[in-house]
Amino acid sequence: MDTKKGFLLIADISGFTDFIKIHDMRSKPIIGKSIAAFWAGHAEQLIKDLIETIITVFEPVMILNKIEGDAAFFYLEEENSKEQASQIIDCMQLAQKKFREKLSALQYVQACPCDPCQQSKDLRLKIVVHRGEFKISQIREFIELAGQDVIFVHRLLKNSIRSDEYWLFSENFKNLLEPEFVSSLELHKEKVESFGLQKLSVLVFNSEAMSSRGSKVLSKFPNLLKMLWYYK
Repeated sequence: MDTKKGFLLIADISGFTDFIKIHDMRSKPIIGKSIAAFWAGHAEQLIKDLIETIITVFEPVMILNKIEGDAAFFYLEEENSKEQASQIIDCMQLAQKKFREKLSALQYVQACPCDPCQQSKDLRLKIVVHRGEFKISQIREFIELAGQDVIFVHRLLKNSIRSDEYWLFSENFKNLLEPEFVSSLELHKEKVESFGLQKLSVLVFNSEAMSSRGSKVLSKFPNLLKMLWYYK
């Protein structure tokens, strides 16, 4: 396998783990499994639609390697690094916008009383991106990426950032960005498992307003019909 240089990016829906764990009813007697199946069906549909929104934005520029539960993992082989980095930032900005719009458009699911639907408004998008090296192998129809940088970008998700919505950049990627954009980032030092202390850059967002809209609008009959149609 030849070593490639390029970009690695993970777009992760924050809150998905709690979204599932909090609602794990399977251990409860009698009706627990039935309720769990009902909740899980709604959770999976919501996450599927949000992941699809993210993929649609990134795929014209990057290649989707795989879906990893609540996250999408993309890569791009390097050709014109500065131009490609700029294109990736454009995709990230659009993905953030489209994710919020999709989440807002799905507010009608809150007409359903199940926990995943009630808490769907609190889901957020975080993105980590790195420029490094990786090897590509194909096993039947599956493409696998391997290498230390692949491990590194995944471990960037395990960080101490106190937010569910942010962009986190490695130093290698940040060095390709325009000074004006870099000036909007904050320095973040993180001890990454097996990689030691890393100098990173972060841009933190705040979407609290999205989760604070009144419930009266959501309880109207049209939203109930939309919700029933959505999960039909």
